Parts: sequence; structure tokens; C-alpha cells
Amino acid sequence: MNNTQRERCEKISPDCPLEDTIYGYVPNMGGNAFFGVVFGICTLVQVYFLFRYWRFWKGYTILVLIGSLLECCGYAGRILMSKNPWDGAATSIQFVLLMVGPSFLAAALYMTLRALVQYFGEQYTKLPARLWTWPFVTADMLGFFSQCVGGVMASMTEKYPSLGTVGRVIMVFGVTFQAVVMAIAGILAADFALRMRRVRGSVFRHLPKDLNIFLISLTVVFLLVLTRCIYRIPELAGGVGGHMMRQEVEFMILDGCMIAISVILLSVIHPGIYATAIHGHADHRSKQTAERAFEQITQITFEQVA
Repeated sequence: MNNTQRERCEKISPDCPLEDTIYGYVPNMGGNAFFGVVFGICTLVQVYFLFRYWRFWKGYTILVLIGSLLECCGYAGRILMSKNPWDGAATSIQFVLLMVGPSFLAAALYMTLRALVQYFGEQYTKLPARLWTWPFVTADMLGFFSQCVGGVMASMTEKYPSLGTVGRVIMVFGVTFQAVVMAIAGILAADFALRMRRVRGSVFRHLPKDLNIFLISLTVVFLLVLTRCIYRIPELAGGVGGHMMRQEVEFMILDGCMIAISVILLSVIHPGIYATAIHGHADHRSKQTAERAFEQITQITFEQVA
């Protein structure tokens, strides 16, 4: 099918077959509606948290809220596509939003990493606490903007193949860069934990149960978001309309489930709820010291990062 014919396609017909769409399938209404509802609920929860914990946790909450909202709108686009796979606007909306949404979740993780380093002690890491947020968030936003620009261009592949090819390359760079940045942050965090364990022994065994849950959940979220980024690299490299992009089950599992679980965990273990655990005496610091450490991180708001 040539570009002129594609421009005329508005719905599935003998002249505009399903196999010529970007995905080559009709998005599953039930599955996409489920994810849309999950992200919608999490968005509302984050709105509540934004007002409830504005003083201390606005930066973290704003980032998770934006990530949840983008995912919700992205799945709304896929729901519209389930009614008409040739819906160009819906295709572009879901393509771009589902690509960039996780960037904000990664940024929220970097904010908590700095706070935890300050809480447990900077002497256990080679990287000063002040460098645990802005360099990673800045790099994450670079990946975000690359994916935005590339996503918009790539979504035009059906009508402008050459422009779509350039957009795909930009997107692959953006998501790969994001994955590399996350991997570096993960290595540094693991090094921090190992150094602290060598000096202080199995400190994690003596932490309050809630704080252990908080740390384990953050680790799970990190691995889930990283897994999703890694999945996206070959998917995008295969081209818009490529084999991997036409596998909805793989997408639902390696993107939808990964990010849905991440957003749920980031809501359930919201620092405002787990303040008691974080401000505990696990490392023999006073509650006031812990509060000061976590208050510092909230000084970097989303507006300052952007």
C-alpha cells in the first residue's frame, strides 16, 4: 500500500486491510481497558497524595502522578484503536504516551535513592548524595525528550515513511540511553548496599519490617522499569510495524504489566505512608535526622528538574 492510499484509510475495509496497520491487530478491548482503569485509579490516588503530603513529598508525587496519567491516556488511545485500528490520532497518542510515561517513574526512583543515601550515610558510597538525583533525572529527561520527538515522528510512519525511520532511530537512542542510565544507577545502588553491609554487617536484618518492604518494593520497581526499557529497544529497532511490535501479548506482559505493577507499588509504598518506617531507628539515627535528610530531597521539584 502506497502513502496516498494510507492517507485515505479511515477504517478497516477491503482497500484498507488490518494487516497494513502499524500493529497488524485489533487491540484487545478488555486488556487495554483493564490497564486504563488501573492507571486511572493510581492517578487519582496520587492526586490525593499530592494534597496530603504536599509539604514533604510533592516532587516524588508529581512525577508518579504524571507517569500514571500518561499511561492512562495512552491506554485510552489503545481502547479507541480497538474500535478502529486505522484511527491515526489514537495511534499517535498511545504510541507516544506509552513510550514516555515510564521516564517519570524512573525519575521518582532517583529521588528516593538520594534520600536513602542521606539516611543511611554518605560514607558508604563513592557518589555524594547531591549527585544521586539531578544528574540521573537530567539524563532521564534527555531520554524522555528524545522519545517524545522520536515518537511523534515515528507515529507518522504510515504516511511519511522516511520521517518515521528517523523518528525510530531517535526513539531507539532515547530508550537505550534511559536503560543505560538506569543500569548505572542500579550498579551504584548495589555498590552502596554492599559497602554498607561490609562495614556494618547484615544491617538490613535489623531494619523495621515496613522499611524492608519499602526497600524491596523500590528494588522490584527498578527491575520492572528496566525490564520494560530493555524490551522496548529491540521492539523499536525492528521498525514501526515490525514483528515484535505486532505481538500484543508480549506488549501486555513486558510493557503493560511491568509498568502497572510499578505504579501500584509506587503508590502503595508512597513515602508519606511509610514515613514512620523511614524515620525509624534502624541505623540508630534520630527521627529528626531522618526527617532532615528526606526534606532535602523534596527541595528538587518537578519544575526545577524540567
